[in-house]
Amino acid sequence: MKLKAVTILLLTFALTSFGQSNDASASSKVTIQSNFSFQAIKAYQESATFKVKDYYAYLELYANEASSDSLKIEIKKAIYNLFVHKQVQVVDFVSSENNPILLDKLLVKIENKNFKFKLTALENSIVASDFWTTKYNLEVIETNQRCSIEVFSKIIFKPILKTFGSTSKEVWTLFLGDME
Repeated sequence: MKLKAVTILLLTFALTSFGQSNDASASSKVTIQSNFSFQAIKAYQESATFKVKDYYAYLELYANEASSDSLKIEIKKAIYNLFVHKQVQVVDFVSSENNPILLDKLLVKIENKNFKFKLTALENSIVASDFWTTKYNLEVIETNQRCSIEVFSKIIFKPILKTFGSTSKEVWTLFLGDME
């Protein structure tokens, strides 16, 4: 009986040790599906559509010629905080080709142009390991001119280590990625 208990204990220890040795490689391969249920992922996807809508609401404010310079500085910071990094490619809806452009360059192009945006038919794709794509129709209105573009926006969902006082915790965070 004691031998059986010792064997089980040793086997449990061996499996635990093996599992821990693989944890380092597993943590580098963190996936959305391994951390969240289907329902939770759907909720995060819904939340991501609000981030996309926020992006265009901020662009509208930024493009408004009535916005003060100090407000534009704050809006620009808020826009950058939506994205996974500052050097992201977004759709250049100002040009007729709608090619990707760096976010910085788009902000220069739209300043004081009074653009308005309307999003319709937002649809999320299948989830990959750390992102999904949200497809939507973007209607861009400048003065009396309108154009409609189909946009694919990459939504990055990844764990970020956040510190709250002396406590650190891994928190999954949504970011906008490249758009095309």
